[in-house]
Amino acid sequence: MAFTALIEHFKKIAHFEHLSSICGWDQAAVMPAGGAQARSEAMAQLSVHIHQLLTEPQLAEWFARSQEQLETAQQKATWREMHRQWQLANALPESLVKAQSLAGSQCEHAWRSQRKNNDWTGFEKNWAEVVKLSQEEAQIRSDLTGLSCYDAMLDLYEPGTNSQALDKVFNEVKTWLPSLIDQVLEKQSPRTDHFTDGSLSGRGAKSPWFRGNEATAVRL
Repeated sequence: MAFTALIEHFKKIAHFEHLSSICGWDQAAVMPAGGAQARSEAMAQLSVHIHQLLTEPQLAEWFARSQEQLETAQQKATWREMHRQWQLANALPESLVKAQSLAGSQCEHAWRSQRKNNDWTGFEKNWAEVVKLSQEEAQIRSDLTGLSCYDAMLDLYEPGTNSQALDKVFNEVKTWLPSLIDQVLEKQSPRTDHFTDGSLSGRGAKSPWFRGNEATAVRL
């Protein structure tokens, strides 16, 4: 069955996406700085491979044939989500997928030292490339969907939501959030019992997790 073939194919894609997540976590959390360039290139190639799997020519036929084979609500929902991923992937050229991966990795890695050195000029240079590539993606998706660039990108994460819906949400939030912030600030006061010196107040113990001044203390 075409539907079964789709399921198996998207399982394969999910396995590679899982691997990408593990490599991304390792890159961000424990990888030595010297491995950044090689890891960035490997991650970019993995992104390209996943994109190629999502855009293989036979998928169009499988989707067309399998649509008539769906029997349960779960199968229909699964088909719909796979079809959506396929459509989203086909909108972008492989070159853009690779460029976005490389730019994102470079920007994130450089930020580690730029943050310590307060190097906003260096950060801006890398960030500008990330933004430029995101704008390219937004324009491509906008041209395909007829949505604004913002709404086309928003649809990636919250299908069916648009700027007008968000305006309603945030306009409502603005009616109560400022007063809530004022209440929180009013109730905040310096605490002398929240690890301000690395110790557990009143217990004479030292915490390995809280060292430094009050800037790192828990404030309730």
